Amino acid sequence: MTLAQRLLPELEQQLANTHKVLSEVPDGRNDFAPHERSMPLTRLAGHTAELAGFAHLHLTVPSINMGTPEDPRKILRMLLKADLVHEFEGMAARLVETLKATSDATFDESFTLLKQGNLVLQTTRYNAYRTLFLDHMVHHRAQLGVYLRLLGEKVPATFGPTADDK
Repeated sequence: MTLAQRLLPELEQQLANTHKVLSEVPDGRNDFAPHERSMPLTRLAGHTAELAGFAHLHLTVPSINMGTPEDPRKILRMLLKADLVHEFEGMAARLVETLKATSDATFDESFTLLKQGNLVLQTTRYNAYRTLFLDHMVHHRAQLGVYLRLLGEKVPATFGPTADDK
């Protein structure tokens, strides 16, 4: 099996879990934040969704220079859940196809992340995929779960039942 074939079931499961959480984000609560230093709900949900698009880039371009006119990332600033989920579904489907086409040699290639020309990270595409995307998405998905709970919304099961499943 190739590395991509080994990673695919995990990717599909994590994307499905993220889809469940994004599908519970309520409309009309865009500015909610549990603390003054926390991201507003609309930005946290958008960032969680857009990470699938970033992962496609980690596997297909040698570098990203954030905050510049050349920055290829699509930043989501969605106001309605239906739009957010639709954008996520498109990026997730594209990522699945990209992963399927990624060779083991490609995972060993270098990936560089810059912010306005300053080096943030230089690593392999594999490590970028794991840390900048997968770990990052799971982290923000968990944050969204806390926001949902504080808003009195259903928190969907991602690693077993939640209190809402009783």
